[in-house]
Amino acid sequence: MRKIIAYGLYPALLLIVVAIIFLAINFNSDYKIVYGATTVFLVFTLMIVETFHPLNKDWKMTKRSFVRDLKYIIIDAPIIGLTKTGFGLIAIWYSQNHIGFFSNSPVFISTVFFLLVFEFFQYWYHRLSHTGKGRVGRFLWRVHLAHHLPDKVYVAMHAVFNPINAFLTATIIQLPLILLGISPEAALAATLLIDLQSLVSHFNVKIRAGFLNYIFIGTETHRYHHSANMDEAKNYGNTLAIWDIIFGTFYYKPGMAPEKLGMGDQAAYPQSENMFEVVMLPFKK
Repeated sequence: MRKIIAYGLYPALLLIVVAIIFLAINFNSDYKIVYGATTVFLVFTLMIVETFHPLNKDWKMTKRSFVRDLKYIIIDAPIIGLTKTGFGLIAIWYSQNHIGFFSNSPVFISTVFFLLVFEFFQYWYHRLSHTGKGRVGRFLWRVHLAHHLPDKVYVAMHAVFNPINAFLTATIIQLPLILLGISPEAALAATLLIDLQSLVSHFNVKIRAGFLNYIFIGTETHRYHHSANMDEAKNYGNTLAIWDIIFGTFYYKPGMAPEKLGMGDQAAYPQSENMFEVVMLPFKK
């Protein structure tokens, strides 16, 4: 069973998501319902599997960490929802006054191009959040570090973000969708692929994706991004590996996992459970 999960689960989920996209477009489904139902299916499937087949038992979700995750979900979900709603209204206005570059392009071409553009900006925002210098660099790191304080990585932990980081990330996704004039079909395809990779990236299960690791940022590669060893903590991409490969920040050891997750100097930072202190950290000297 563990071998089936290791080698078959991720490709199967990728194929299922692609099939859902294909069927939703061809049957003219309600894309919002499809998106919501698919995301819920992915979350529960991954959480159930990692409950019974964890890669590292020390990285499993505990009652304490679940309460912490829930706090962040409660404050981040409305921020993301309002951001998407605001950009949705902007998209309606923009589509009435402008013709996008990809309004009439095939879904596959539009999806690939959007992912490349989104990933480029997301990559540099993420990388500068770790390596940026000066006041801006310090501010970005203090905004982002909430996601790196936990010493466990599992599916639900993906939601641990400073609300400012949640807003900026949602903006980086929504703005290219509007400015490029991406069709609703391509938007569905792109956002579902982004969600799949975001969720499996924090999957506490042994996954061997092989050559797919050089296309998508997933379980094996993003896990290193959370390593407490700064020599391993690379892979700044969210969905695609291309910009990490091009800019020399791709890190991958097949079959290996980091020894320790979280911050190298944990005592220098507030505990992740102290949500208010963590959220307010960017505004403190």
